[in-house]
Amino acid sequence: MNQNLIANVLSLTLFTVSLFISLRAFYLYLLSRRQRLFILGLSMFIISLTAIASFIGDNFPSFIINLNWFKYTSQTVSFLFILLSLVRSSDRYLRNLMIWHIIVSVLLLILLTPFVPAEISVPAKIFLGSSRCLICLIVFFFYVTSFFTKETRFSLMMSSAFLLLSAGYVLNVPKYSNHLLTLLDNIGDVTRILGLIILFIAVLIG
Repeated sequence: MNQNLIANVLSLTLFTVSLFISLRAFYLYLLSRRQRLFILGLSMFIISLTAIASFIGDNFPSFIINLNWFKYTSQTVSFLFILLSLVRSSDRYLRNLMIWHIIVSVLLLILLTPFVPAEISVPAKIFLGSSRCLICLIVFFFYVTSFFTKETRFSLMMSSAFLLLSAGYVLNVPKYSNHLLTLLDNIGDVTRILGLIILFIAVLIG
């Protein structure tokens, strides 16, 4: 099968699932005003934009907007805010985190401008890809600890989702230094999609 077709299907699937998670999280936030839901919604919205950026980059290489730094940095930042939202539970902390999340998300759009170098180095790709893996793994430990404490279905599903996301990013990293490992990269993308589907189900049923 054509590799570009596979990449397009994976990018559009990642976009669709991430966007559904974002919309559901924002809807629940409007009902409950729980700040963590807002942070999850904004993070997933930014991640959905990175999936579209990947699709555009794969199909329109001469596209005038700079996509590379946005793609690789925005996902790392988004997962970092999800992690930070789990560190403390006070309303003041989470409100301040929401504000900073909005500010940083807007600033990420600067990465789309011509002022940022068009190319991103291999070491930078490896660093950002590995950091996503590590952040998702730490989030997994937060939720698995919560599951052993509270034994809730939500914690179990969220821990499973972030474990799959972490594993998917691990499988994505080798391609940055060896473009022949496309199959491994595709498996990583499918693993991440499964993680996002579980995350969506967790947010859907609570």
